[in-house]
Amino acid sequence: MSKSKGLGWAGTVHEFLATPQPVWVDELREHHESLWRMPPAATQSDAWTAEHRAMVTALRRCCDALPGEAPEWGVVFEYELPLEGGRRPDVVVLAGRTLCVLEFKSAGIPLQSDLDQVRGYVRDLLDYHAASHDLDHRAILVLEGAVPGFAGVIEHVVVTASDGIAAYLLEAQRPGTVDLDAWVDAPYRPLPTLIEAARRIFMDEPLPHVKSALAAGIPETVDYLGSVVDAAAADGQRALAFVTGVPGAGKTLVGLRVVHERAQIHGRATFLSGNGPLVQVLQDALKSRVFVRDLHAFIKTYALNQRRRVPEEHVIVFDEAQRAWDSKYMHAKKNVQNSEPELLIRIGETIDSWAALVGLVGEGQEIHSGEEAGIGQWATAAQPPSADAEWVVHCAPKLASAFDGVEVHTSEKLDLTVSLRSRRAEHLHDWVRLVLSGSLPLAARRATRIHADAYPIYVTRDLAEARTYVHARYADEPLKRTGLLASSHAKSLEKYGIANGYLATSRMNIARWYNASPDHPEASNALVQPVTEFGCQGLELDLPIVCWGEDYRWNGSSWDRSPVRRRYRQDDPEQLLENAYRVLLTRGRDGLVVFVPPSASMDATEVALLAAGVRPIPESQAIVAELLA
Repeated sequence: MSKSKGLGWAGTVHEFLATPQPVWVDELREHHESLWRMPPAATQSDAWTAEHRAMVTALRRCCDALPGEAPEWGVVFEYELPLEGGRRPDVVVLAGRTLCVLEFKSAGIPLQSDLDQVRGYVRDLLDYHAASHDLDHRAILVLEGAVPGFAGVIEHVVVTASDGIAAYLLEAQRPGTVDLDAWVDAPYRPLPTLIEAARRIFMDEPLPHVKSALAAGIPETVDYLGSVVDAAAADGQRALAFVTGVPGAGKTLVGLRVVHERAQIHGRATFLSGNGPLVQVLQDALKSRVFVRDLHAFIKTYALNQRRRVPEEHVIVFDEAQRAWDSKYMHAKKNVQNSEPELLIRIGETIDSWAALVGLVGEGQEIHSGEEAGIGQWATAAQPPSADAEWVVHCAPKLASAFDGVEVHTSEKLDLTVSLRSRRAEHLHDWVRLVLSGSLPLAARRATRIHADAYPIYVTRDLAEARTYVHARYADEPLKRTGLLASSHAKSLEKYGIANGYLATSRMNIARWYNASPDHPEASNALVQPVTEFGCQGLELDLPIVCWGEDYRWNGSSWDRSPVRRRYRQDDPEQLLENAYRVLLTRGRDGLVVFVPPSASMDATEVALLAAGVRPIPESQAIVAELLA
C-alpha cells in the first residue's frame, strides 16, 4: 500500500520483503522528521537497521511455514497513535485475525517498564482503535541483546530474542484477514485528559468517544441534562439536577459539555467549582475566566454583596455539590448564617424567568472542613419553606428519598458508575475502598483483575526507584504526565524530600504543574514538588507516585489514622483523611506507584499493601528468573 501519513511504513509481508532496506529506512526517517521536526539520531538509524534485519528473517520463516497466508499479512512500522503525542509501537503485524504488537529493545534482559509499555500499546489499541476491537492480540517484547533461544511469557507478554519472533507470530496467528488500508485508516479515539477535553470542548473540536465512555453513559447523561435545561427555559421552571458518580466517571466532563452546549442555545452559562486548583488549571488551559469560575467568589458576588447583583447566566453547573460548605463553616469563615446550598438556591431564585442549576456529586470525596453535611443540605435548601420559589429536582433514584416535599424526577442516566480515568481497571475504586477499610484479602482478589487489565500497581521503599521506573516507562512517550502526590496530613514525609507542607504547596504554580511542557522544571514530570489531595482532586495523571505517610499506618490488624486537626471543627476527621487517600489512589490513568518511606514504623504498612495485591517493582534479574522457571 502507499505510504500513509501517521506511520513510517505499511504494506503486506510480501511487499515488505520486496522493499530494499535503504528505501524502507528512508521512509521511516521521513516520518520521524515530520513528527519531531528533526532528523533521527544515528543510534535510531542503527536500531531501525537491526529491527529490519530481524523482521526480514522472522517474516521469511513465517512465509515458509504458511505460504498461502503469511505473505498477505499486514505489517506496519512506527504506527503513530493519533492524539497521543507521538506514541508509536515499533511494529504491528496483523497475523490473520491477530493483532501482534512488537516493541524492540537493544538490551539483553527486560525491564518492568518495557513489559508495561508494550502491554499499554496493546491495551490502548484494543480500547481505542476501531478496527482492533474484535481481534485476538499478542504483546511481544523483542530483546536484540538477548542470547539466541532466550524466550518466555510473563504477565501475558512474550519476551524473546530476535530468533524467536517467527515462532510466536505463527503461534498467535488466527485464520482470516484484516484489510490493511481499512485498519490504518480506522478511527483511533483515545479518552483525553480532563484538561485536553476542556480545550477541545471550548474550541468546538470533536471529542473522541471510546467504548468505555459510551458504556459509562456520558452522552446520554449530557442529553438528559440538556432536555432538563431546555424544559426549564420553555416552561419558566427552576430546575435543580444532580449527577452522581464514582471518582473519574466523567462528571466534570459532563458539566463542561452542558455549559458549552447550552450556552450556544440559551446564552451564557458557567461552570463553578470550589476546587481552587481545578479552577486555576482549567482557566489556564482555556485561556479564559468566563466559562470556569470560582464557586466561593461567585457566591460572594451574587449572594453576599449588598448591591444584590443578578447573574446573567440561566444555566449554572457546580462541581462537587456534596462538598458545599455547611452553615457552621460559613459562619466561621464568612460570618454568614446560611450554607452554600442555601445561598446558591437564593441566587437561582433571583434569575429572571427560569434557572437550571446542575450539581455534580462525587462519592467519598469530602476532604475539607465544612464538607461533611453532604447532599442533605441541598434537600433542605430546596424545600419549602426554605425556598421562595418552587424547584423541580432531577436526580438518580438513590437520592430521591432525600427530597421529600418537592417534585422529584429520577433517572439512572444521572448516575455514572463506571470510571473512565482508570481505563480498563474498572475495579480500581472497589480495590481502594477495600484497602482503606482494611479488607486486605478481598482487595488482593480485586488487584489480580486490575493487573490483568494492564493497570499495574507497584510499591517501593525507595523513591529513587519509583522515579527511575516512571521515567523509563515513558522514555518513548514524552507527553505523558507523571507527578508526586502526598496527603496533606502526612507530616513525616518532608524528611524524605517530599515538601507536602502548606507553605510549599500554597506557593507552587498549580496550573504550571499540570499544563507546562513535561520537561519544564516546575512541571509535574520533574517529580520534585508534590501536590496534596487538595491539588489533585478532580484532575488526573497518567502515572502518579503516591507517597504514603504515617498518617495512615497499618498496625498489624487495622489502620491507625492520624489526621491533622484543622482550625475549624470537623465532625469526622478520620473519614476526611480516608477520603484524602481515596482521592490520591484514584488519580492514575495508566497505573499507580506507591512509595512507602523506609522507616521501621512503616514496615507493616508495606506488608499490608503487599497483602492487598500491590506488587514490588520487579528487578530485571527477577523477571529473567521467572521467564526461565
